[in-house]
Amino acid sequence: MDLLGKTVLIAGASSSIAKALLRDLKARGALPITLGRSSTEEYEHCQVDLAKSKSVKKVQAWLEKNDFHVDLVIHCAGILHEGDSFPEKQISEIDQAWFFKSLEVNVLTHIHLAQALDTSVKTKRLIHWISLSAMVGSLSDNHLGGWHSYRMSKAALNMFIKGLSIEWSRHNKQNCIISLHPGTTESPMSKPFKVAKDKLYSAELTAERISAIISKLDMNENGAFLNWDGTRIPY
Repeated sequence: MDLLGKTVLIAGASSSIAKALLRDLKARGALPITLGRSSTEEYEHCQVDLAKSKSVKKVQAWLEKNDFHVDLVIHCAGILHEGDSFPEKQISEIDQAWFFKSLEVNVLTHIHLAQALDTSVKTKRLIHWISLSAMVGSLSDNHLGGWHSYRMSKAALNMFIKGLSIEWSRHNKQNCIISLHPGTTESPMSKPFKVAKDKLYSAELTAERISAIISKLDMNENGAFLNWDGTRIPY
């Protein structure tokens, strides 16, 4: 996908990856627009909490008011830890409130944005979509256990993206909807964890890798769960 002149919608715009992506996309000639809970005047921006169902109509109204026709979505919103809540090491640590919070941020925000764009997609307009997921959401790759809420929420996200890819391809066979593991990126999300230096990537490198994935996206990848290097991860 050639990014020059394309309108790219970034959700979860305050994340480290999103910020690096915005700089990279702008340098490649894309036209970035953003969504997020925080306010910003740097880009065309809609301040909205995608975890709430009312966000669907708010995003729709914002897109229509500004006559934005989205070519590519990159959904960066996600949560791994917050306050005293961290990935569980064993099932006895699973907390109902944290489990639902994980689902709300890691899955519902993606669902609500897709619902906001659904009417536009049904006009047969071509759209590409990337939801940032995580390799730990792969059932086949789970050899260590633990991290239950995060793993389950990312597995649920992958299933949603698979279903969305099938539904939206019925409107335009050229549509490409994928989940993507961006690699462990230096950010507040990864900061509390010990990660080998050769396995921890800068946000700038992650953004470059995502842009490389974008350049190769086509209908043949629709519904795939990809690693940062473009290889497929088994669901």
